[in-house]
Amino acid sequence: MDVRADELSDRYVTLVPFDVARDGDDLRAMADALGPRIETWPYYNPPSDWVGAWLANIEARTAEGTLIPFRISRPDGQFAGLSTYINPDALSRNVEIGMTMYTADAQGTEVNAATKRLLLAHAFACGAVRVQFNVDQRNKRSQAAVKKLGGVQEGILRDNRILPNGVLRSTVVFSILASEWPAVKAGLDARLAAFE
Repeated sequence: MDVRADELSDRYVTLVPFDVARDGDDLRAMADALGPRIETWPYYNPPSDWVGAWLANIEARTAEGTLIPFRISRPDGQFAGLSTYINPDALSRNVEIGMTMYTADAQGTEVNAATKRLLLAHAFACGAVRVQFNVDQRNKRSQAAVKKLGGVQEGILRDNRILPNGVLRSTVVFSILASEWPAVKAGLDARLAAFE
């Protein structure tokens, strides 16, 4: 498995490698606009400059190869969010899709289904046998979104992470296997067709 930061696109979204220098201001504006709606976000820690710390984390982990971030744009070029591949494991052919956040006007639209369709297709085409999603147990909306994609809940990692604001987080683990991808793909294609 060799997952890379290629440009991925369809008629709904374009994903390009996220660049902190180019895209950092858009990410900050999105996070500021969403405010307390993202309080379950792992980096959320106001009043500190938590977005600055998050951007530094993105930059460091990208350099290490443990994070492959993408800027998500709509067809008109408007910034719609961020999503990433996390901890690609070439030996076990596993990767996580996460650190996904969308602008308020992109939420509840075709953007999530299109983004996940592109990322999943790319991961499986690169040889992944398993794609994982880790969701904060408090974040019911994201759990519902992953289930709607076709993710299978595997379990809950109880109290597995202490967040910067001191919250002890439990994580719900979902996955999609390569053998499940054809059915998941068909479901996503049907969902996206409804937006045409």
